[in-house]
Amino acid sequence: MQFLTLMGDPLGGVETASNYREFSKRLRISPVVRSKTGVLLSANFQICSEVLKSPQWLTAPESPNFMSSVLFGSPPNSDAIDPFFDSLMAKDGEQHARLRKLIQPAFTHRVMQTWKELAEKVADELIADLRKTDGPIELVSQFANPLPIAMICEILGVPKADRQKFTEWGNILGQFGLDGVRSSSELKLLEDASAQVTGYIANLLEKRRAEPGDDLLSVLALAEFEGSTLSNREIVGTGAFLLVAGFETTVNLLGAGTANLVADQEQLNKVARDRALVANLVEESLRFSSPVQMTFRVAQCDLELSDGTRVRAGQSIILMLVGANHDPEIFVNPESFDVERENARRNLAFGFGAHHCIGAALARLEAEVAWNKLLDAFPNVTNWRMIEPPTPRDGKTIFGYKTLKVSLA
Repeated sequence: MQFLTLMGDPLGGVETASNYREFSKRLRISPVVRSKTGVLLSANFQICSEVLKSPQWLTAPESPNFMSSVLFGSPPNSDAIDPFFDSLMAKDGEQHARLRKLIQPAFTHRVMQTWKELAEKVADELIADLRKTDGPIELVSQFANPLPIAMICEILGVPKADRQKFTEWGNILGQFGLDGVRSSSELKLLEDASAQVTGYIANLLEKRRAEPGDDLLSVLALAEFEGSTLSNREIVGTGAFLLVAGFETTVNLLGAGTANLVADQEQLNKVARDRALVANLVEESLRFSSPVQMTFRVAQCDLELSDGTRVRAGQSIILMLVGANHDPEIFVNPESFDVERENARRNLAFGFGAHHCIGAALARLEAEVAWNKLLDAFPNVTNWRMIEPPTPRDGKTIFGYKTLKVSLA
Protein backbone atom coordinates (compact mmCIF):
# COMPACT_ATOMS: atom_id res chain seq x y z
CA MET A 1 0.00 0.00 0.00
CA GLN A 2 2.85 2.41 0.81
CA PHE A 3 4.31 1.64 -2.62
CA LEU A 4 0.98 2.43 -4.30
CA THR A 5 0.80 5.72 -2.41
CA LEU A 6 4.30 6.67 -3.56
CA MET A 7 3.25 5.84 -7.12
CA GLY A 8 0.27 8.16 -6.78
CA ASP A 9 -2.21 5.29 -7.00
CA PRO A 10 -5.52 6.14 -5.27
CA LEU A 11 -5.77 2.67 -3.73
CA GLY A 12 -2.79 3.49 -1.53
CA GLY A 13 -4.85 6.19 0.14
CA VAL A 14 -7.27 3.60 1.51
CA GLU A 15 -4.48 2.46 3.81
CA THR A 16 -2.51 5.64 4.35
CA ALA A 17 -5.05 8.50 4.39
CA SER A 18 -5.52 9.97 7.86
CA ASN A 19 -8.82 11.64 6.92
CA TYR A 20 -11.21 9.78 4.64
CA ARG A 21 -13.34 12.87 4.11
CA GLU A 22 -10.38 14.68 2.55
CA PHE A 23 -9.34 11.54 0.69
CA SER A 24 -12.84 11.32 -0.78
CA LYS A 25 -12.60 14.90 -2.05
CA ARG A 26 -9.52 13.89 -4.04
CA LEU A 27 -11.39 10.91 -5.49
CA ARG A 28 -14.18 13.17 -6.70
CA ILE A 29 -12.21 14.12 -9.84
CA SER A 30 -14.34 11.42 -11.44
CA PRO A 31 -17.43 9.39 -10.43
CA VAL A 32 -15.26 6.26 -10.55
CA VAL A 33 -11.48 6.18 -10.16
CA ARG A 34 -9.45 3.18 -11.30
CA SER A 35 -6.40 1.88 -9.45
CA LYS A 36 -3.48 0.39 -11.37
CA THR A 37 -4.37 -2.88 -9.63
CA GLY A 38 -7.80 -2.88 -11.29
CA VAL A 39 -9.69 -2.02 -8.12
CA LEU A 40 -12.27 0.74 -8.60
CA LEU A 41 -12.99 3.49 -6.07
CA SER A 42 -15.89 5.92 -5.78
CA ALA A 43 -16.92 8.75 -3.47
CA ASN A 44 -19.85 9.66 -5.72
CA PHE A 45 -23.34 9.40 -4.21
CA GLN A 46 -24.99 8.17 -7.42
CA ILE A 47 -22.40 5.46 -8.06
CA CYS A 48 -22.35 4.30 -4.43
CA SER A 49 -26.17 4.11 -4.35
CA GLU A 50 -26.24 2.30 -7.68
CA VAL A 51 -23.73 -0.34 -6.62
CA LEU A 52 -25.26 -0.88 -3.17
CA LYS A 53 -28.71 -1.37 -4.70
CA SER A 54 -27.73 -3.67 -7.57
CA PRO A 55 -27.90 -7.47 -7.13
CA GLN A 56 -25.08 -7.68 -9.70
CA TRP A 57 -22.62 -6.61 -7.02
CA LEU A 58 -21.77 -9.15 -4.31
CA THR A 59 -20.71 -8.62 -0.70
CA ALA A 60 -18.95 -11.96 -0.38
CA PRO A 61 -18.17 -13.76 -3.65
CA GLU A 62 -17.42 -17.47 -3.41
CA SER A 63 -14.03 -16.87 -5.03
CA PRO A 64 -12.76 -13.47 -3.88
CA ASN A 65 -10.11 -11.93 -6.09
CA PHE A 66 -6.61 -11.28 -4.79
CA MET A 67 -7.04 -7.58 -4.02
CA SER A 68 -10.35 -8.04 -2.19
CA SER A 69 -8.70 -10.75 -0.07
CA VAL A 70 -5.80 -8.44 0.77
CA LEU A 71 -8.06 -5.49 1.56
CA PHE A 72 -10.99 -7.14 3.25
CA GLY A 73 -10.00 -10.67 4.21
CA SER A 74 -11.16 -14.08 3.07
CA PRO A 75 -13.74 -16.46 4.51
CA PRO A 76 -12.29 -18.49 7.40
CA ASN A 77 -11.08 -22.00 6.61
CA SER A 78 -12.34 -23.58 9.83
CA ASP A 79 -15.88 -24.76 10.61
CA ALA A 80 -16.07 -22.32 13.52
CA ILE A 81 -18.98 -19.87 13.41
CA ASP A 82 -17.79 -16.45 12.25
CA PRO A 83 -19.62 -13.27 13.39
CA PHE A 84 -19.06 -11.69 9.96
CA PHE A 85 -19.08 -14.42 7.31
CA ASP A 86 -22.02 -16.23 8.96
CA SER A 87 -24.10 -13.04 9.15
CA LEU A 88 -26.47 -11.27 6.77
CA MET A 89 -23.60 -8.96 5.85
CA ALA A 90 -21.84 -11.73 3.93
CA LYS A 91 -24.83 -13.32 2.19
CA ASP A 92 -26.17 -12.53 -1.26
CA GLY A 93 -29.10 -13.38 -3.49
CA GLU A 94 -31.61 -16.00 -2.37
CA GLN A 95 -29.54 -16.91 0.67
CA HIS A 96 -29.62 -13.30 1.88
CA ALA A 97 -33.33 -12.89 1.10
CA ARG A 98 -34.23 -16.04 3.04
CA LEU A 99 -32.23 -15.00 6.12
CA ARG A 100 -33.61 -11.47 6.06
CA LYS A 101 -37.23 -12.66 5.86
CA LEU A 102 -36.66 -14.94 8.84
CA ILE A 103 -34.90 -12.28 10.91
CA GLN A 104 -37.11 -9.30 9.97
CA PRO A 105 -40.02 -10.19 12.35
CA ALA A 106 -37.63 -9.58 15.27
CA PHE A 107 -37.43 -5.90 14.20
CA THR A 108 -41.11 -4.97 13.81
CA HIS A 109 -42.57 -1.60 14.89
CA ARG A 110 -44.20 -3.28 17.90
CA VAL A 111 -40.87 -4.72 18.99
CA MET A 112 -39.24 -1.31 18.49
CA GLN A 113 -41.68 0.28 20.92
CA THR A 114 -40.63 -2.22 23.56
CA TRP A 115 -37.00 -1.47 22.84
CA LYS A 116 -37.66 2.27 23.10
CA GLU A 117 -38.94 1.79 26.64
CA LEU A 118 -35.85 -0.27 27.38
CA ALA A 119 -33.55 2.41 25.91
CA GLU A 120 -35.19 5.09 28.05
CA LYS A 121 -34.74 2.98 31.18
CA VAL A 122 -31.06 2.27 30.42
CA ALA A 123 -30.38 5.93 29.54
CA ASP A 124 -32.04 7.12 32.78
CA GLU A 125 -29.81 4.80 34.83
CA LEU A 126 -26.64 5.97 33.07
CA ILE A 127 -27.58 9.66 33.35
CA ALA A 128 -28.27 9.25 37.05
CA ASP A 129 -24.62 8.21 37.36
CA LEU A 130 -23.49 11.12 35.15
CA ARG A 131 -25.19 13.59 37.46
CA LYS A 132 -23.17 12.21 40.35
CA THR A 133 -19.91 12.76 38.48
CA ASP A 134 -17.73 15.39 40.13
CA GLY A 135 -16.05 17.27 37.30
CA PRO A 136 -15.88 16.54 33.55
CA ILE A 137 -17.68 13.57 32.01
CA GLU A 138 -15.92 11.11 29.73
CA LEU A 139 -18.93 10.59 27.50
CA VAL A 140 -17.75 7.51 25.59
CA SER A 141 -16.99 5.24 28.54
CA GLN A 142 -19.71 6.68 30.81
CA PHE A 143 -22.59 6.90 28.34
CA ALA A 144 -22.08 6.28 24.61
CA ASN A 145 -20.44 2.89 25.13
CA PRO A 146 -22.50 1.32 27.94
CA LEU A 147 -25.89 2.31 26.49
CA PRO A 148 -25.81 0.15 23.32
CA ILE A 149 -24.00 -2.67 25.13
CA ALA A 150 -26.71 -2.74 27.79
CA MET A 151 -29.33 -2.65 25.03
CA ILE A 152 -27.90 -5.51 22.97
CA CYS A 153 -27.36 -7.60 26.12
CA GLU A 154 -30.98 -7.04 27.19
CA ILE A 155 -32.23 -7.81 23.68
CA LEU A 156 -30.21 -11.04 23.48
CA GLY A 157 -31.03 -11.98 27.06
CA VAL A 158 -27.47 -11.71 28.39
CA PRO A 159 -27.27 -11.34 32.20
CA LYS A 160 -25.93 -8.03 33.59
CA ALA A 161 -22.98 -9.83 35.13
CA ASP A 162 -21.66 -10.69 31.66
CA ARG A 163 -21.91 -7.23 30.08
CA GLN A 164 -18.26 -6.43 30.65
CA LYS A 165 -17.24 -9.53 28.71
CA PHE A 166 -19.52 -8.49 25.86
CA THR A 167 -17.97 -5.02 25.87
CA GLU A 168 -14.48 -6.48 25.54
CA TRP A 169 -15.53 -8.88 22.77
CA GLY A 170 -17.39 -6.12 20.95
CA ASN A 171 -14.37 -3.79 21.04
CA ILE A 172 -12.06 -6.48 19.62
CA LEU A 173 -14.50 -7.62 16.93
CA GLY A 174 -15.25 -4.03 15.97
CA GLN A 175 -11.61 -2.99 15.70
CA PHE A 176 -10.03 -6.04 14.06
CA GLY A 177 -13.04 -7.69 12.46
CA LEU A 178 -14.15 -4.59 10.57
CA ASP A 179 -10.76 -2.94 10.01
CA GLY A 180 -8.71 -6.06 9.41
CA VAL A 181 -5.75 -7.47 11.30
CA ARG A 182 -2.19 -6.27 10.81
CA SER A 183 -0.28 -8.88 12.83
CA SER A 184 -0.47 -12.45 14.12
CA SER A 185 -1.21 -11.16 17.63
CA GLU A 186 -4.21 -9.17 16.36
CA LEU A 187 -5.43 -12.23 14.45
CA LYS A 188 -5.19 -14.28 17.64
CA LEU A 189 -7.20 -11.65 19.56
CA LEU A 190 -9.87 -11.65 16.84
CA GLU A 191 -10.09 -15.45 16.67
CA ASP A 192 -10.31 -15.76 20.46
CA ALA A 193 -12.99 -13.09 20.75
CA SER A 194 -15.00 -14.66 17.90
CA ALA A 195 -14.79 -18.09 19.52
CA GLN A 196 -15.79 -16.78 22.93
CA VAL A 197 -18.75 -14.70 21.80
CA THR A 198 -20.14 -17.38 19.47
CA GLY A 199 -19.63 -20.05 22.12
CA TYR A 200 -21.43 -17.91 24.68
CA ILE A 201 -24.37 -17.21 22.36
CA ALA A 202 -24.55 -20.90 21.35
CA ASN A 203 -24.91 -21.88 25.01
CA LEU A 204 -27.51 -19.17 25.53
CA LEU A 205 -29.44 -20.36 22.47
CA GLU A 206 -29.49 -23.92 23.79
CA LYS A 207 -31.14 -22.66 26.98
CA ARG A 208 -33.67 -20.59 25.00
CA ARG A 209 -34.64 -23.56 22.84
CA ALA A 210 -35.39 -25.48 26.04
CA GLU A 211 -37.12 -22.53 27.76
CA PRO A 212 -38.10 -19.78 25.27
CA GLY A 213 -38.43 -16.22 26.57
CA ASP A 214 -39.21 -12.89 24.96
CA ASP A 215 -35.59 -12.14 23.98
CA LEU A 216 -34.25 -11.99 20.42
CA LEU A 217 -32.65 -15.44 20.47
CA SER A 218 -36.00 -17.01 21.41
CA VAL A 219 -37.72 -15.10 18.60
CA LEU A 220 -35.11 -16.25 16.09
CA ALA A 221 -35.29 -19.84 17.33
CA LEU A 222 -39.05 -19.87 16.65
CA ALA A 223 -38.90 -17.91 13.37
CA GLU A 224 -40.42 -19.58 10.31
CA PHE A 225 -41.08 -18.40 6.75
CA GLU A 226 -42.61 -20.61 4.07
CA GLY A 227 -41.53 -23.71 5.94
CA SER A 228 -37.95 -22.52 6.42
CA THR A 229 -36.35 -21.98 9.83
CA LEU A 230 -33.01 -20.67 11.04
CA SER A 231 -30.23 -23.11 11.87
CA ASN A 232 -28.25 -22.81 15.11
CA ARG A 233 -25.28 -21.55 13.06
CA GLU A 234 -27.37 -18.82 11.46
CA ILE A 235 -28.85 -17.70 14.78
CA VAL A 236 -25.50 -17.64 16.56
CA GLY A 237 -23.83 -15.83 13.64
CA THR A 238 -26.67 -13.28 13.61
CA GLY A 239 -26.50 -12.73 17.37
CA ALA A 240 -22.72 -12.28 17.30
CA PHE A 241 -22.88 -9.85 14.39
CA LEU A 242 -25.62 -7.83 16.11
CA LEU A 243 -23.23 -7.35 19.01
CA VAL A 244 -20.72 -5.71 16.66
CA ALA A 245 -23.15 -3.83 14.40
CA GLY A 246 -25.50 -2.74 17.19
CA PHE A 247 -22.62 -1.66 19.36
CA GLU A 248 -20.17 0.02 16.98
CA THR A 249 -22.60 2.19 15.03
CA THR A 250 -24.40 3.63 18.06
CA VAL A 251 -21.27 4.24 20.15
CA ASN A 252 -19.61 6.19 17.38
CA LEU A 253 -22.79 7.97 16.30
CA LEU A 254 -23.35 9.26 19.84
CA GLY A 255 -19.71 10.22 20.39
CA ALA A 256 -19.13 12.01 17.10
CA GLY A 257 -22.61 13.56 17.03
CA THR A 258 -22.22 15.02 20.52
CA ALA A 259 -18.78 16.34 19.63
CA ASN A 260 -20.27 18.09 16.58
CA LEU A 261 -23.00 19.64 18.72
CA VAL A 262 -20.65 20.85 21.43
CA ALA A 263 -18.39 22.38 18.78
CA ASP A 264 -21.27 24.35 17.25
CA GLN A 265 -23.27 26.26 19.86
CA GLU A 266 -25.72 27.55 17.25
CA GLN A 267 -26.74 24.03 16.21
CA LEU A 268 -26.87 22.91 19.83
CA ASN A 269 -29.18 25.80 20.70
CA LYS A 270 -31.50 24.93 17.83
CA VAL A 271 -31.91 21.35 19.06
CA ALA A 272 -32.35 22.47 22.66
CA ARG A 273 -35.11 24.91 21.63
CA ASP A 274 -36.88 22.48 19.30
CA ARG A 275 -36.74 18.83 20.31
CA ALA A 276 -38.50 17.87 17.09
CA LEU A 277 -35.07 18.39 15.51
CA VAL A 278 -33.52 15.48 17.43
CA ALA A 279 -34.62 12.95 14.81
CA ASN A 280 -32.94 15.03 12.11
CA LEU A 281 -29.90 15.51 14.35
CA VAL A 282 -29.48 11.72 14.19
CA GLU A 283 -29.61 11.78 10.38
CA GLU A 284 -27.23 14.73 10.04
CA SER A 285 -24.80 13.08 12.46
CA LEU A 286 -24.92 9.88 10.40
CA ARG A 287 -24.24 11.93 7.27
CA PHE A 288 -21.62 14.30 8.63
CA SER A 289 -19.59 11.80 10.69
CA SER A 290 -20.43 8.50 9.00
CA PRO A 291 -19.68 5.72 11.53
CA VAL A 292 -18.99 3.30 8.65
CA GLN A 293 -16.55 5.08 6.38
CA MET A 294 -16.42 2.63 3.50
CA THR A 295 -17.54 -0.73 2.19
CA PHE A 296 -16.82 -2.78 -0.90
CA ARG A 297 -18.48 -4.97 -3.49
CA VAL A 298 -17.34 -7.42 -6.17
CA ALA A 299 -18.98 -7.55 -9.61
CA GLN A 300 -20.88 -10.77 -10.27
CA CYS A 301 -20.74 -10.28 -14.04
CA ASP A 302 -19.49 -7.89 -16.70
CA LEU A 303 -21.48 -4.67 -16.47
CA GLU A 304 -21.46 -0.94 -17.09
CA LEU A 305 -22.03 1.76 -14.48
CA SER A 306 -24.18 4.83 -15.12
CA ASP A 307 -21.11 7.01 -15.75
CA GLY A 308 -19.97 4.66 -18.51
CA THR A 309 -17.34 2.77 -16.51
CA ARG A 310 -17.04 -0.79 -17.79
CA VAL A 311 -16.56 -3.42 -15.11
CA ARG A 312 -15.31 -6.99 -15.45
CA ALA A 313 -16.78 -9.93 -13.55
CA GLY A 314 -14.81 -10.35 -10.31
CA GLN A 315 -13.62 -6.75 -10.22
CA SER A 316 -13.81 -4.97 -6.83
CA ILE A 317 -15.05 -1.49 -6.04
CA ILE A 318 -14.43 0.42 -2.82
CA LEU A 319 -17.35 2.66 -1.92
CA MET A 320 -16.37 5.64 0.22
CA LEU A 321 -19.64 6.16 2.09
CA VAL A 322 -18.18 9.14 3.91
CA GLY A 323 -17.52 10.71 0.50
CA ALA A 324 -20.99 9.93 -0.80
CA ASN A 325 -22.46 11.53 2.33
CA HIS A 326 -20.48 14.71 1.54
CA ASP A 327 -21.22 14.77 -2.18
CA PRO A 328 -21.99 18.43 -3.05
CA GLU A 329 -24.23 17.27 -5.89
CA ILE A 330 -26.64 15.89 -3.27
CA PHE A 331 -25.97 17.83 -0.07
CA VAL A 332 -25.72 21.64 -0.19
CA ASN A 333 -22.66 22.90 1.74
CA PRO A 334 -21.76 19.31 2.75
CA GLU A 335 -18.96 20.40 5.10
CA SER A 336 -21.49 22.28 7.23
CA PHE A 337 -23.11 20.45 10.15
CA ASP A 338 -26.78 21.46 9.88
CA VAL A 339 -29.43 19.89 12.12
CA GLU A 340 -32.12 21.45 9.91
CA ARG A 341 -30.81 19.91 6.68
CA GLU A 342 -33.90 18.84 4.74
CA ASN A 343 -32.42 15.81 2.98
CA ALA A 344 -30.12 14.56 5.76
CA ARG A 345 -31.96 11.22 5.78
CA ARG A 346 -30.67 10.49 2.26
CA ASN A 347 -27.36 9.54 3.86
CA LEU A 348 -25.88 6.13 3.04
CA ALA A 349 -24.57 5.49 6.56
CA PHE A 350 -26.65 2.30 6.88
CA GLY A 351 -26.14 1.22 3.29
CA PHE A 352 -28.82 0.99 0.63
CA GLY A 353 -30.90 -1.63 -1.13
CA ALA A 354 -31.16 -5.25 -0.01
CA HIS A 355 -28.22 -4.90 2.37
CA HIS A 356 -29.58 -1.82 4.17
CA CYS A 357 -28.72 -2.42 7.83
CA ILE A 358 -31.49 -4.44 9.46
CA GLY A 359 -30.76 -2.80 12.82
CA ALA A 360 -30.83 0.79 11.50
CA ALA A 361 -34.12 1.59 13.23
CA LEU A 362 -32.71 0.40 16.55
CA ALA A 363 -29.58 2.56 16.22
CA ARG A 364 -31.70 5.60 15.34
CA LEU A 365 -34.02 4.90 18.27
CA GLU A 366 -31.13 4.62 20.73
CA ALA A 367 -29.54 7.86 19.51
CA GLU A 368 -32.83 9.79 19.70
CA VAL A 369 -33.47 8.57 23.23
CA ALA A 370 -29.89 9.28 24.30
CA TRP A 371 -29.83 12.90 23.10
CA ASN A 372 -33.32 13.66 24.41
CA LYS A 373 -32.36 12.29 27.82
CA LEU A 374 -29.11 14.28 27.89
CA LEU A 375 -31.00 17.46 27.03
CA ASP A 376 -33.59 16.68 29.73
CA ALA A 377 -30.90 16.16 32.35
CA PHE A 378 -28.64 19.04 31.30
CA PRO A 379 -30.99 21.64 29.73
CA ASN A 380 -28.66 24.64 30.10
CA VAL A 381 -26.72 23.95 26.91
CA THR A 382 -24.61 27.09 27.28
CA ASN A 383 -22.69 24.97 29.81
CA TRP A 384 -21.98 22.21 27.27
CA ARG A 385 -18.34 22.42 26.26
CA MET A 386 -15.37 20.30 25.28
CA ILE A 387 -12.73 19.94 27.97
CA GLU A 388 -10.07 18.60 25.63
CA PRO A 389 -9.91 17.43 22.00
CA PRO A 390 -11.54 14.01 21.53
CA THR A 391 -9.26 11.03 20.93
CA PRO A 392 -9.98 9.32 17.59
CA ARG A 393 -10.40 5.57 17.70
CA ASP A 394 -7.91 3.33 15.92
CA GLY A 395 -8.73 1.86 12.55
CA LYS A 396 -10.05 2.96 9.19
CA THR A 397 -13.42 1.43 8.38
CA ILE A 398 -15.15 2.78 11.50
CA PHE A 399 -14.97 6.44 12.52
CA GLY A 400 -15.47 7.48 16.11
CA TYR A 401 -13.80 8.54 19.33
CA LYS A 402 -12.14 6.53 22.09
CA THR A 403 -12.58 9.40 24.52
CA LEU A 404 -14.73 12.53 24.58
CA LYS A 405 -14.26 14.61 27.73
CA VAL A 406 -17.02 17.20 28.15
CA SER A 407 -18.72 19.36 30.74
CA LEU A 408 -22.52 19.40 30.57
CA ALA A 409 -23.49 21.26 33.73
